[in-house]
Amino acid sequence: MISDEEPLGWDTSAAAAAYQDRDMRLAEKLIFPGVLQRLSRCPGPDRLGLDIGCGTGAVAAQLAGTGEWTVQALDPSVDMLDIARTDRPHSRISYRLFDGRALPWLADDSVDAAVCCLVYCTDPDDDRLAALTCEIHRVLRPGAPYLLADLNPAAAGVAFSTLRHGEPGAVYTDGDTVPTVLRLRDGSTMTSVTHYRSLDRYRSFLTEAGLPSPTVDLPTLPADDPSEDAPAETRTAPYMILTTHA
Repeated sequence: MISDEEPLGWDTSAAAAAYQDRDMRLAEKLIFPGVLQRLSRCPGPDRLGLDIGCGTGAVAAQLAGTGEWTVQALDPSVDMLDIARTDRPHSRISYRLFDGRALPWLADDSVDAAVCCLVYCTDPDDDRLAALTCEIHRVLRPGAPYLLADLNPAAAGVAFSTLRHGEPGAVYTDGDTVPTVLRLRDGSTMTSVTHYRSLDRYRSFLTEAGLPSPTVDLPTLPADDPSEDAPAETRTAPYMILTTHA
């Protein structure tokens, strides 16, 4: 997967329009089922879940579609939210603009679960992410899960069928800006700006906010063909899912 495009920032209208057409097959197979499975263990009817950094609403729609969750879907991008409201309206979802840092309208211990998918990698500001993680801990009920799904830092430079996070052979350290090539549904690509963080840095966001150290899952696809020609996602996890509890 090769792209010479100028990387797009996530706070741009152009990025939102391109992201609307992103090829989500790997995320749909490797992130969504794991998230739904973990959240199915939460007891009680009509639970309140947060989809933080909801983008175009793909995860929120999955949660609302179970009939068990009322979802507040939050994003700092007006353009992303406009697409989400148009493409994925649902009576159980409320889409809301927020600053990426604070959740002042939510009371302490008032949320049954929080999900944050492919968000930390898009934000260059560690202080903002630290503040957001503290806020997530504050609003979660005791024992409620927080699922943080993101790009697998150990897979930087690997060309997967729908994305490549970083340049092949490059070595990245915490805070480095990384070009990420995403495949669109028509076969073209977009290049976005992401930011590298090690697994230890992700852990520290959680533990410094008072959350327990997470379990780490690295999902891959089953390999029908064990040869080297098999897709990279059958050997290496493109994404990771971190699970912790308030």
